Amino acid sequence: MAGMTALERCRRFNVADIRGLAYMPAPSDYTPTGTPGLYETSDFYNNVFAELWGPASLASGLPGRADLLRFRRRLGVNFIHCYDWAAPIARTAASGQEHALLEHVGFLQACHELGMAATIPVSNYTMDLLSQGKTNAARDNLERITEEIYGRGAIKSPVPGAGMWKIFNEYELNFDRSARHVVSIMSWIAEWEEAHGVSEDNRLPVMISTSFAMKDGIEGAGALEQVRGLLLRQGRIGPYDAASFWKERIVFATNPQNPAPDIRDYLVRRLPAYWQRHGIPMPPVMFTELGSSIQQAGDEEQQARQLSEQIAASKPGGSRGMMLGACVFLNEERPWEHGAERTFGLLRFGRDSDWGRPSRNYRAGTKYPVWDSNGRWWQQTANYPVEQQAEKPAYQAVVDAWKS
Repeated sequence: MAGMTALERCRRFNVADIRGLAYMPAPSDYTPTGTPGLYETSDFYNNVFAELWGPASLASGLPGRADLLRFRRRLGVNFIHCYDWAAPIARTAASGQEHALLEHVGFLQACHELGMAATIPVSNYTMDLLSQGKTNAARDNLERITEEIYGRGAIKSPVPGAGMWKIFNEYELNFDRSARHVVSIMSWIAEWEEAHGVSEDNRLPVMISTSFAMKDGIEGAGALEQVRGLLLRQGRIGPYDAASFWKERIVFATNPQNPAPDIRDYLVRRLPAYWQRHGIPMPPVMFTELGSSIQQAGDEEQQARQLSEQIAASKPGGSRGMMLGACVFLNEERPWEHGAERTFGLLRFGRDSDWGRPSRNYRAGTKYPVWDSNGRWWQQTANYPVEQQAEKPAYQAVVDAWKS
């Protein structure tokens, strides 16, 4: 499949007809401090937090919350948009056998078994490292993530459930806001693939996520065009010339919260016209954070109505055939946030009427990896709440759009 377009690549990895959900399943007692502890990395897509997303609780004997199963069965979701994703951690025993302390393969396999795909995020933690000039640490972080996705076997294919790379979240709003970091990550991915013999048909699409802020007379796409300019000046991205990498790998993602008529005009008129005006081949496009806050909508009923209209305006196949679909923002309300950010979400902590899992709220026992002063990894015992989540009106809007 040498030379397949980015759209063809998306079809190959089942991410060209997206009914997605932005997913950040933090427990109710989470606080985003970044301090050492169970919630340090804000990565919940791993074995440490399996009772949030997984189908059952093995440790306690109680059913877990089974978020992924709920999203697939109740909402018709087929794509999970992830955020913070830490590098995997393993401990090597005296026998030479490795024991995984933190891994994401189980999460991806669960997605795959349910007919869903997920993003593999190169999270903003890596951009922070690059912004501080810690290039070696950033590259090591990326390469550990890449190795987990492709494994150590002779035949390099991504773990089932892996749908596309995601490079940062709204890079142009974070840390030093430099597009050169995006290009660095692209290069390192392509170089790792080439060095490890990943065949062309096993190389994932590469999604660049931007905000919907105005730049160069267009929402979102101006920030991506800045990345493209640096890409072309670099000349080569691993084995690719820059123009080929753009055509064969890049997916454009942005985050509109505008009313449906404006979204429709963006996809039908403004976005295609922008690429055409600059003589740039149009990449596949998707929305990763579709929705509106209560401040934007007025109340929860209107928030749900607006979401229904936004979903209808964002269907796959639009924008001259390049629209992949949209991810609704967000799975849950975040009580630790402030202002408008607190009011997004399809669910909130409370008794649900649709799912009934877990059968009763409980604290799940777990272990998370800690690096000690002697230079080794060990496991710290901890627990976190696994609680029912009640449906907001926006939840039914998604049911009506994708499941009915």
